[in-house]
Order: sequence, then structure tokens, then C-alpha cells
Amino acid sequence: MRAKMIAATILAISAWLALAAPSAWADDSLKHVIDQKTLTVGVALNPPWILKKADGKFAGYDVDLTNALASDLGVDLKLVEVPWNDLKTRLLKGDFDMIAAGYASTPERARDVVFSDKTGTADIRMVATIASLGKKPGKALRAPGYKIAVLSNSTDEAAAKEAFPKATFLSFDNTADVFAAIIGGEAQAMVATSPTPQMAARLYDAKLTMVGGPLLRTPEAFALRPDDVRLIQYVNNWIGARTADGTIGSVRRYWFDSFKWMSRFDTGKPEPAKQ
Repeated sequence: MRAKMIAATILAISAWLALAAPSAWADDSLKHVIDQKTLTVGVALNPPWILKKADGKFAGYDVDLTNALASDLGVDLKLVEVPWNDLKTRLLKGDFDMIAAGYASTPERARDVVFSDKTGTADIRMVATIASLGKKPGKALRAPGYKIAVLSNSTDEAAAKEAFPKATFLSFDNTADVFAAIIGGEAQAMVATSPTPQMAARLYDAKLTMVGGPLLRTPEAFALRPDDVRLIQYVNNWIGARTADGTIGSVRRYWFDSFKWMSRFDTGKPEPAKQ
């Protein structure tokens, strides 16, 4: 209880200082969100960070975090779904205030956007069809033309290409299609950010198996526009406060340490990717 009271005090002081700062130093990014009574967040389907339920509503790790962030700001949360490859462009265009979609903080992306303090760290892993590995998995994975499904223009794709330079890569615009490609036989393996590979291996344990250890470990964060200094400051203070009081850790354990949440969704198993 004391930790939550301290966290709430930190957030209240942070918001007050940001709004009371001298106008010569301040931008209006935080004030704009508060005045509009809405925090607008760009998302792309990427379980378990962003999922869509049968009724069309969003759920997931980043949905829970941004809901809590909006609640602490005293505003509503508006989620705007866009294709994965459009997230950065649409943010910089001003279509939303920030990105929250399991978006990895990388030096390349940081040339254009500002990343918040990290909200978590994830491993990029491979899951493959048991049949494709045969009796000599190492040899199969190194063979030219081995087909690996990945999310287009993602850290998953970059890590896979570095680890398996002779492979043939099938790039898709969303994680559901990556998943469907391996299930439908279009790909022999997929490389994705955990826990997606583990989810696949669990759902299809007779067909799929995890391969090796992490190919890469990446920090996850919210992405914001570089000039939105006051909003960036508030978000960072919020992450610090909610990390200290255990809120972020609790949410992460729910979405990443088990798959109990899957019973909440009537999504079924993914269909094979369209040829």
C-alpha cells in the first residue's frame, strides 16, 4: 500500500511540474492529451502484446499498460489499429500520441522516434516443424532454401537473417500470418518474439518444436515523437513509478509467464496462410 501511495504521489508531482514549467521550455504534448481527455495509441496485432477478441475489442500486455497509463492521466484510451509497417509513419504524421505493440527499442528506429524507458525485455526465438528438422536439425537449418516465416521489417526478421543467412525468408505484415504460414506448411519454421514461439509449440506440440536458445534479446518500450518532450517525461516517470510498485511486473507475469489468458479468447487455432 505504501509503495502505491508513493507511486501515485510521484505521478501527481510529475504531471504538475510538466504543466507548470516555463512556457519557453515546455511543449504542449502532455497538456494536449489532458485537454483532449484522450490518450491515442497506435497498435498492430501482435499477441500477446496486442490481441483482438471475438467482439472486436483489444486486449493484451500493452493494452493493460496503456489502460493503466491513461487512467493515471485521468483520460480515456483510444487504440488505433494500423499495419505493423505503418506504425512509425503514422506516429510521426500525428495520427496518435505513441506506439504500444511490443515495439522493440532499436538504434535504427531511434533515429526517427524517441523510446520510453523499457517496459520489459523479450527474447527472439525459433520454432520449427519436427518433420523439417529430420535426424540432423543443425544440417537442416543451415541448408540453402530452408523456409522461415517472419514479421516484415521487424527485429525478428533481422535476427533470423543474421542467424540463418542461407535461408529463404517469407515476410508477413502481421504475426497471425506468420503463425499461419508455419501451420499451413508454407514455411518450415518461424522466428518471432517470445512468447509467440512457445505458444505455437504448445498449441501444436505434435507438429512443432522449439529450436535452440534466444537469437537476440530486445528491450520493449513505447515509441513517441521526438518533440513531445513533456509527454515523454511523464511516460518515463509513469514507467518508473509503476515498476516500483509492482504494477508492470504483475501485468507482465500474467501475459508472459503462463498461457492461462488464452482461455479468455475464442480465437481458435490460426488458419493456414493464403497462398
